[in-house]
Amino acid sequence: MPQFAKLAASLTTAAVLAAIMSPVASADPTIPLDPGQLPGLDAVQNLSPVIQQAAATPSSAQQLLLAAASQLAGNATTPAGSAALAQQVTKFVQEGGAAGPSAALPGTASPAAQALTGVAHGTTPLMTPGPGNGPAPLPEHVPAPGALPGAEAHLPEGIDPAHAVGPAPDAMPEVATPVTPVTPVTPATPAAVPAGNAIPAPAPNYDPASPPTQDFMYPSISNGCLSDGGNVIATAISVAGPAKIPSPGPGAGQTAYVFTAVGTPAPAAEQKLPLNVTWVNLTSGRSGSATLKPNPDINAQGPTTLTAIADTGSGSIMSTIFGQVTTVDKQCTFMPTIGSTVVP
Repeated sequence: MPQFAKLAASLTTAAVLAAIMSPVASADPTIPLDPGQLPGLDAVQNLSPVIQQAAATPSSAQQLLLAAASQLAGNATTPAGSAALAQQVTKFVQEGGAAGPSAALPGTASPAAQALTGVAHGTTPLMTPGPGNGPAPLPEHVPAPGALPGAEAHLPEGIDPAHAVGPAPDAMPEVATPVTPVTPVTPATPAAVPAGNAIPAPAPNYDPASPPTQDFMYPSISNGCLSDGGNVIATAISVAGPAKIPSPGPGAGQTAYVFTAVGTPAPAAEQKLPLNVTWVNLTSGRSGSATLKPNPDINAQGPTTLTAIADTGSGSIMSTIFGQVTTVDKQCTFMPTIGSTVVP
């Protein structure tokens, strides 16, 4: 497990140094971030570099993500918000892929490979935040002395039959049950439908111009992005194709990404440094990246909104968005955020 911590630390440090050394980084005073208002930030900063690493080696993406998320969720010192976020990633990876992480390894996998894969979903409760957390085995059933397991019904050892299911039937008081006569009701005869005039099926409650969106698991934050030095929260969503929004709309097997820096003015015509999305398809093993850019059809006057459409293919997609945004007032560095998308 230490290699994942080293990977996350090295990539996070590199991102911070790049932001400090950037010639367009803001020198204005900024409002410090309050860690108490960012309960899952630790998990995002550790898991985002792992998603990038998984995209570089998609054949081992599930193992990388499960191992990194398990390290966070199984550490008693991990903040509750970060542990809960790591649980969401674990659940998505375990349930999202077509084959699942356990099917990616042969039946005679080594203990080391099984440790990377994690606990098979559905056999052990997921890890929960708090001291002493981690996978807990189900309680063992101990039959009563003299009982033959698997051949006859019996209670576990230590259970008093007198208090197991309540009083015996013959001890229950007899209560007369009144009989109420029931008047038969003649069912109404349905109206006949003329031939050739079949009743049309109701229209599905779906508007292709307003498809369901899938929010990222955590907002992104930029320190000092406003003209007065204030911080900015950004929301990120994904839209699975085919859909008509965001314009021009993702096609079948594509995923659209929308990143909105809340409260900012319009985007600059030229984005000096990129805001990127890196994705990995856990179902097909494909991966890639794209650069989000201003869309004249979306919030042209602000807040700054950047979009991209990626050929992710159908399946369960894990993505991370990170990088910089140029508004008409500021050059802003946004912390990474991670999201999960299911593309039909």
